[in-house]
Amino acid sequence: MILRLAVASLFARALTVGMTILAIALSVALFLGVEKIRTGAKASFADTISGTDLIVGARSGSVQLLLYSVFRIGNATNNVTWESYQDIARRPDVDWIVPISLGDSHRQFRVMGTTKAFFDHYKYRQGRSLE
Repeated sequence: MILRLAVASLFARALTVGMTILAIALSVALFLGVEKIRTGAKASFADTISGTDLIVGARSGSVQLLLYSVFRIGNATNNVTWESYQDIARRPDVDWIVPISLGDSHRQFRVMGTTKAFFDHYKYRQGRSLE
């Protein structure tokens, strides 16, 4: 008796029930989509540069330094002097160091200056080397 009454009530409010079901379905789909994008972005970011504990650069915004030195997004930051680079390299707690100089371009392509150590130490996607 109660079940028949509930079903009759749903049919009487068919438009409202349909819109409610549609709203719930869209909310769940949106939540799952955002969660998938969030976990994908986090995994992609973590896989981009592996085995690196610290990025050192001249004074600028830390996000700007990270985005430009790792992802080549944004504008170049100031460069560290060669003397500062050598001082950091001489520290006993530094295992390896790779200088990267950014900001130049050639025929509208960005140029990155570095040493051979970049190809020895730079790893991406869970330890894959550059080829």
